Amino acid sequence: MKILAVDTSSFAASAAIVEDGIVLGESVIRNKRKHSQNIMPMIGRMFTELEMNIRDIDLFAVTTGPGSFTGLRIGISTMRAFAQAMGKPIIGINTLEAIAYNFVCSEHIVVPMLDARRDEVFTAAYRFDGETPVALIEPCVMTIDGISSEFTDKTVIYAGDGMIAHRNEITRPGAIFSPPNLSETRAASVAALAFLRAGNGEGVGYNDIQPVYLRKSQAEREYENKHKESIQ
Repeated sequence: MKILAVDTSSFAASAAIVEDGIVLGESVIRNKRKHSQNIMPMIGRMFTELEMNIRDIDLFAVTTGPGSFTGLRIGISTMRAFAQAMGKPIIGINTLEAIAYNFVCSEHIVVPMLDARRDEVFTAAYRFDGETPVALIEPCVMTIDGISSEFTDKTVIYAGDGMIAHRNEITRPGAIFSPPNLSETRAASVAALAFLRAGNGEGVGYNDIQPVYLRKSQAEREYENKHKESIQ
């Protein structure tokens, strides 16, 4: 099974082509979130170098959030279009779960964090049962104090750009801080999770993939605040 996986949920755009668990190609570009300009050329270069084309892909995979509202829409719309055009299934992977999967071989709890601004992070907590991630805390929005107060008697790996941004605020014992190269959402990890789920019979039509934002956009919040003020 050949899988094309994409992540555009944060500053770095990532794409990978994986066949039966083996990474054939992977590309990462960090360029001011210009995902709409970068993602298609990235995919095209991989197909050229691998002497493949879109018709060779059996399954599409994409991160569905949380993350950048604009970035998520770009990645999801791109992969939905591919799935629709090719008549192939697609699998959505939670961004936090994909970050955690970078530590699939660890016995420790993994807490991925994405910077949500306003002194908050998108976060969750996972442990691994073999290759299968088990959510100890489901994806949510929390303060740094809130998430760092969990599992105080355990060794915990913290990862993601939220960890990088707020590292100095996590002072609890037993904290392990991921190096930057393992704090990115890798498309290869997205593909690995999709491969596992495809083996369990998962995979949906292109219309069934939707973004997971976890909270409203700034524009929506500002509109609601203005609306409340206008009726007071």
